[in-house]
Amino acid sequence: MNLTSLVFFVFLGVSLILYYIIPKKAQWVILLVSSLFFFVYSSGLLTLYMIATTLLIYVGALFIQKIKDDFKAKKKTLSKEDRKKLKSAANKKEKEVLTVIVIACVGMLVVLKYCNFLGNIVNSVSEIIVNNSILPSFNLLLPLGISYYTLMSVSYIVDVYRGTIEAEKNPCRLLLFVCYFPHITEGPFDTYDNLNSQFREYHKFDYDSFINALCLLLFGLVKKMVLADRLAYISNEIFDNYTSYSGFQVLAGMLSYTICIYADFSGCIDIVRGVSKMFGIDIAENFNRPFFSHTVQEFWRRWHITLGSWLKNYIFYPVSLSKVEKNLSKKINNVCKSRYYAAAIPTFLPLLCVWMVMGIWHGASWKYVVYGLYYFAIIFLGVMCEPIFLKLFKKSKLQRNGKAFGAFQIIRTDLLVTVGLTMFRADTLSQFGSMIKSLASINFNILSIVNQCPDLHKLDYLFIAFLVIVLFIKELKEENGKNIDSWIKTNAFRRWLWITAAILMVILLGIYGTGYTEQVSVYAEF
Repeated sequence: MNLTSLVFFVFLGVSLILYYIIPKKAQWVILLVSSLFFFVYSSGLLTLYMIATTLLIYVGALFIQKIKDDFKAKKKTLSKEDRKKLKSAANKKEKEVLTVIVIACVGMLVVLKYCNFLGNIVNSVSEIIVNNSILPSFNLLLPLGISYYTLMSVSYIVDVYRGTIEAEKNPCRLLLFVCYFPHITEGPFDTYDNLNSQFREYHKFDYDSFINALCLLLFGLVKKMVLADRLAYISNEIFDNYTSYSGFQVLAGMLSYTICIYADFSGCIDIVRGVSKMFGIDIAENFNRPFFSHTVQEFWRRWHITLGSWLKNYIFYPVSLSKVEKNLSKKINNVCKSRYYAAAIPTFLPLLCVWMVMGIWHGASWKYVVYGLYYFAIIFLGVMCEPIFLKLFKKSKLQRNGKAFGAFQIIRTDLLVTVGLTMFRADTLSQFGSMIKSLASINFNILSIVNQCPDLHKLDYLFIAFLVIVLFIKELKEENGKNIDSWIKTNAFRRWLWITAAILMVILLGIYGTGYTEQVSVYAEF
């Protein structure tokens, strides 16, 4: 069920009506039933995988909670030494349960999504040794949002293990957290602690809140259906026929895709956040004007924010606190005289793990592995070269916090990101290399791109330019401290003017636009 389809909005309307007429104690049940319907409608019998994951974390979390509760009950009557022994034994049991459940959940994801990728690696080795492939290829279907609900499930049981939340005793409430339909298609990732407390509250219909949610939803629809879907024609044309283009044309395609994926992904997040707000549920923000970032590291703190938070909390910190990392840090401290490098060098392993996982999470292909390593290399080199940069700034007396250098940093970061997203979009690493190489041949004939996109009218390019400029101005104003959304929502006339304009744009320039073909959301496949 596509987030921009008529079927989805009929489904949403029915769910909202039932949600607000049902007794307050049963509101969460309507959310659960709606979410399960959405999941079954989209995945059919594959829904069983999601239910299996939920059962695994439900049972595992109860086991961990029982071990914790037993320790709390017994420790008061024990001596200090016996208490330490009991705590050590309890921690060991908890870790064993956690390990089994995490391996089972992630294993399900690996088997369904990565078995052919791993099989190809094994076959490549076997062909070298025995000149024959030993593993067959499988055509497995993926349930809706498996990459999202798996990581959210892992975060839940890890949080129970850490003691930041208590295990949920009602399996249906846990199931709602896992399959809550607004975030299941393409995020954002959210924590059980944040959503569960909201699911338990009674949400009375509030006109102003509902209209504000509608404004956000419509903003997402305009970004997705009017801007991103048009840009997709341009980027698809150039990426699918990259050998026919060179120089400026390829660069135009790369920039088109960069803006397209941002408008598409952030637009869909606006849609689902707006939908969730209609039910009175606030889900996490996922974007914070990323293209105004001064460094690649800052970019990833502003882009897909919830994935970055997940990687930091459940990959970076555990690796940083592991025995291997602690031993490595001690050895480096003994050898390295510089305090800065003694602290910086040990971040190599945690950062490497983070970006390897980030790359592989996006897909079962070597290009995604390299995609993750690309950002790892840029960020780690930036950290290692920081003392050199400081010396250069002192000698040159260049104002590092000045506007001119800040503008340079933003442009540099956006170009590095555009190169990364070109790798992300390219079908193979070979295609990516060819496209980057073709930039050396300058050709300013941009009109050839227009002529090669028959599905787009020439007026469509004016719409694209207009919306890109409007989006840029909006985010620039917000970057400078002006809250445009609040400015619109706090005035009834401006609010309804925006709602009317947005609806007309979606109807006239979106679904019913000339030559319109519905484009699948980029991140929906994950």
